[in-house]
Amino acid sequence: MLLAQTGDGIARVGPDGLRLLDAPGRSLEDFVVEGRLAEVAGLRPGKEISPEHATFAPPVRRPGKIVVIGLNYRDHAAETGSPLPARPRFHLIPGSAVTAPGAVVHLPASAPQRVDYEGELAVVIGRTGRDIPEATAWDFVAGGTVANDISARDVQFGENPALPMAGPALAKGFDGFKPLGPALLTADELRLHDALDLTTEVNGVVRQRSSTAELIFPVPRLLAYVSSFLTLEAGDVILTGTPGGTGIADGRFLAAGDVVSVTLARIGTLTSTIAPPHAGARRAEA
Repeated sequence: MLLAQTGDGIARVGPDGLRLLDAPGRSLEDFVVEGRLAEVAGLRPGKEISPEHATFAPPVRRPGKIVVIGLNYRDHAAETGSPLPARPRFHLIPGSAVTAPGAVVHLPASAPQRVDYEGELAVVIGRTGRDIPEATAWDFVAGGTVANDISARDVQFGENPALPMAGPALAKGFDGFKPLGPALLTADELRLHDALDLTTEVNGVVRQRSSTAELIFPVPRLLAYVSSFLTLEAGDVILTGTPGGTGIADGRFLAAGDVVSVTLARIGTLTSTIAPPHAGARRAEA
């Protein structure tokens, strides 16, 4: 199933549009966190709504934690001059970074100059587990959605005057820096498609083009590895890594007015508009 959380409720996404499901007072996140996503298939269909007139929300509005995987595509490791990792690399960032499809993302007042995009497959956890066996890892997945792992590179690498240290979690955890959506492809279908085409465009120009078949560490391996360190809870989100073509490779960072669109086959397109820092926000001084 391909499901979306809209302003009118949970909807099933089909080739002809959206059909609302009969779940008054319930959100898609409720079913995910309660481990009852399979029940959505049995909900009675209601009226159809047009995608053009729908307001989309993230499949999970406030994850307990977001796990960001680094250097999980060979070409991205190459463009950053990094060796291929022998094991997955990951950071934890706050759920407060999540924002909706179509939302405006404000540049941070303290770090507006080197903000980058990273189109990714995001995996939503659907069942709580620790030390998850790789062979059964898909049983712990609710589904997959599209993510843009926006990052302030100067903060990430300790080159921002406001922070005397490298801060990957903050660099990726600013408010609005994790757009998610527009839909959730449930795990029963996601696991059948390990070669989803991934494209990122900035102002209509393709910057990234790859496939999830190029992941160095596939989804089951990521769940097994991360859960060997900490418990993955239903509603948590894992960003599986980005391919080459990011702004850090050639210095083409994001600026106010830019529109970033990340498209993942079978799931949809996630679009975000970059805006100046909030009015009245104070910028760091060198």
